[in-house]
Amino acid sequence: MDFSTEFVAFRDRMTAGQDSAFVSKQNVQVAGRTAAVLSSFGLDSARRIFGLVPTGGSTHAHEYRLLFAVPNLDEKALADWWDYAVEAELELVKPDSTHEFSMVSVILVTGSIDRAVQKKLKKLSGGRDFSARGQGWSSVRMAVVELDGRRLHTNRMGESLKNILKPFL
Repeated sequence: MDFSTEFVAFRDRMTAGQDSAFVSKQNVQVAGRTAAVLSSFGLDSARRIFGLVPTGGSTHAHEYRLLFAVPNLDEKALADWWDYAVEAELELVKPDSTHEFSMVSVILVTGSIDRAVQKKLKKLSGGRDFSARGQGWSSVRMAVVELDGRRLHTNRMGESLKNILKPFL
């Protein structure tokens, strides 16, 4: 398997196959690292009491997906990427009084990983709660795509990424 060729093919399938509401840019700097792809989606809607009665205000929500090529991923590298994911969330998510929620997904494409990395990944969790200030919440999701075995692994918050990414394997 040629990792570079397989990664580019995965990147292209993911970019072409994601929801058309996402805007994607290649080779974007975020928190000091260059993502092969940054896909983002924003939603603005009217604020409603109990989802029914309009208040005259609005809310917004966001999702960010950052794709990286990581040919070799061991436990130490995973810890470094998790620290990066938390930094990226801090840079991307700027809550204000109309912020509902934001999800930051870091997707690492690698050749293969061992069981210890899978276990460590599953335990990672992060995000911020701004609800005390009336500004919603954010979560950090991480997915690891194994090109060798065509497998996906995620942290607990990233479980829904499996359904999103699986068609692109």
